[in-house]
Amino acid sequence: MFKKGLSLILLLVAFSASAVPTDDIAQVLKAQEAAWNRGDLDAYMQGYWNNEKMRFVSGDKFRYGWEETLAAYKRNYPDKATLGTLKFTIKEIKMLSNYGAMVVGRWQLTRAKDKPSGVFTLLVEKIDDRWVITHDHTSD
Repeated sequence: MFKKGLSLILLLVAFSASAVPTDDIAQVLKAQEAAWNRGDLDAYMQGYWNNEKMRFVSGDKFRYGWEETLAAYKRNYPDKATLGTLKFTIKEIKMLSNYGAMVVGRWQLTRAKDKPSGVFTLLVEKIDDRWVITHDHTSD
């Protein structure tokens, strides 16, 4: 009986350890990358928390809110030529809890005349059973 109980506990611990949602979080970024490359900024923004408390930091600018961030993307990337092709490279997904993670990586745009690139650090949280970006710090 003890051996059977111990086996069940070990199985539960192993299952819990393998249930880390890093694949779900990576999928959020893959979906964003695909939406960007289709030229669909509205779909791209689905990876962000649709809330006025969502933060986006880039350069010397602080942006608060999903709507303001979407408007800024549409202003700064008005057409397919400026959007280019986006490539994310995730360097690390660090789980902070069952409901939060830090994602660190690189981004690169490939456009006809240039190839801007940079780094990002994201706070991704599970809200209403969805992983969403609640804080984005992106730089060149």
